[in-house]
Amino acid sequence: MLPGQGSQFASMGVSLYESDARFKRALDDFFDAFGTGAARLRREWLHGSAQDLGRGSFAQPLLFGINYAAGVVWLEELKDADVTLIGHSVGELAAATLAGAFDLGLAGALLNKRAQLLDAAPRGGMIACRAAEDSLRKHLDALGGRAVIAAENADNQCVVSCAEEDVPETMRYLGSQRVTCMRVASTEPFHSPLLAPAALEFEEFLAQRSHHLSSTKLPMVSAYSAQKISDQEVMPASFWTRQMAEKVNFWEALRSNCDSDPHTFVETGPGSVLSMAARRLPSVRTRLSAVVTTMSRHQRKAEQWASIRREVTESFS
Repeated sequence: MLPGQGSQFASMGVSLYESDARFKRALDDFFDAFGTGAARLRREWLHGSAQDLGRGSFAQPLLFGINYAAGVVWLEELKDADVTLIGHSVGELAAATLAGAFDLGLAGALLNKRAQLLDAAPRGGMIACRAAEDSLRKHLDALGGRAVIAAENADNQCVVSCAEEDVPETMRYLGSQRVTCMRVASTEPFHSPLLAPAALEFEEFLAQRSHHLSSTKLPMVSAYSAQKISDQEVMPASFWTRQMAEKVNFWEALRSNCDSDPHTFVETGPGSVLSMAARRLPSVRTRLSAVVTTMSRHQRKAEQWASIRREVTESFS
C-alpha cells in the first residue's frame, strides 16, 4: 500500500536514504528523472518545515519518490511472494511505475509537470472526517456544494475537499453536526472539481507521451476505479490524470478486491493512514489478515525499518 497527500512528514525516509544503498539509489534515480527543480525538492525534503511539505508541489513528488524507492526495496525482498500493489492518489502513480505502466523517466516528467500545475492551481484544503459517506454527503449538500467528498478511506472515514476560503465554515458546520474532523496537511483541494483544469492539462501532457505507456507487469488494484488492472491493459492517459480531480475509492478497492482471502497489508510508504484503514476490514478484524506499518512518524530509525522488513519477508519464506 502506497500512501498519498497527508501522509508526508518532516524527515520522512531520511534515515533510510542514509543507511540503505538500494533505497538511496532508487530515490536518486527519481530525483534525476524529475529533472529541473530536483535540487530544490531535495532541499525541501532534507531541510524544509512541516508546513512547507504541505504544499502539493513539494509533497506530491516527494511522496512519489519515497514510495517508489521503498517499493523497489520491498519488491526485491518479496520477489518470491504473491504481491499486489495499491496506491492512494499520487501513491497510485508510484504503484503504476513499480508495476511497469510507466518507466521512471516518464514518471519523473509526470511528477514535474504535476508539481508545476499544483503551483498554479487554486488554493484549498482537505478535511479528514469520521463519518460514513452517505451521511457526510447530506451534510455537504446543506452547504450548497461548496465542499465535496474527495476520498472514502474506510467505512467511517472520509476526506472532504474545498476552496481555502470555505475550509473554516465547512469545519464549523460539520462540527455543529457532531462530525469529528481535522484538517489534512494540504494546500490544494485534491480530488475536487477545483482541480479539473489542472487535471485536463495533466491529461494532455501525458496523452502526448502515451506511446510510452505499457501494460502492468505486476498485479495492481486501482483506488481510482476500485478494480484490478489487467496485465494485458494499457490504461489511457485520462485514467492516470483525471484522478487528481476525482474521488479516491480506496475503501471500495480494498473491500472488493482484497478482503476475501488472507492478506498481509504492508504500508510501504510514509505514515499510517492506509494501515489504519486496512485494520477496519473484516478479514483483519477476525485476524484472517494482518496489517504492517513500515514508516510511521514514530518509526524513523533505519533499524526498525529493516527489522519489520525481515519479519515480513521471513513470513513468506
